[in-house]
Amino acid sequence: MGWLMMSNGAPDFDPHRRAVPPRMPANPPRVGTANDNPALLLDNYAEFIGRLEAAAEKLSPRRDALNKALGAAELLFNQNYAGVELWGQRLSGIRQLLNRHTAEQQSRTYTSLSELHDIAERMEQMFGSRSQRIQQVCSGIRARLDPINASLFELEKSKVKLTSSRMLALERENLSKVAADLSVPAEGIIRGVTDHGLRESLREARDAIILAEALLEVKGT
Repeated sequence: MGWLMMSNGAPDFDPHRRAVPPRMPANPPRVGTANDNPALLLDNYAEFIGRLEAAAEKLSPRRDALNKALGAAELLFNQNYAGVELWGQRLSGIRQLLNRHTAEQQSRTYTSLSELHDIAERMEQMFGSRSQRIQQVCSGIRARLDPINASLFELEKSKVKLTSSRMLALERENLSKVAADLSVPAEGIIRGVTDHGLRESLREARDAIILAEALLEVKGT
């Protein structure tokens, strides 16, 4: 009988004993859903949401500064463009007056109008040149501002998606817990109490929760 006892003191080996397969849990966790550690899942959501917020915090001051610069440049452009229109109107009026006079008939008036014409023409060109340069500055600011606004929009959209998915994950976990509780036999819930409709009610409740969980998964995709 010595061969029945291992040298290290392990239990006797019985060749006729049947191997018993390991018992599976009543509700094994599904891939892609909350498991026994839902806090870890939510922490992952919080980590990624935090990254989105950190990126937005870096871009927001740049956007605000560029918005202020663009506002100031646009104000200058409007002022100079108004100068272009004003001196253009003056230039048009002086030309009409010049057409009514000739140098031979009214030399003094013609000379004064000619001087005013030259001044109006130079002023219109000056304001036009300023407006063009300021417009280029505005275009450069917008070229830097547009990708920042686009990135901030995408960051906010991703944050909304992750927040919604986080809430759905929490709801799935809560539903899974309730479903697991309802999977307990009725005898384990109310021992010694006879209720013939309880088992059927619990089954209907569990089916309803499973359907609700499936709907949440569909909505979450």
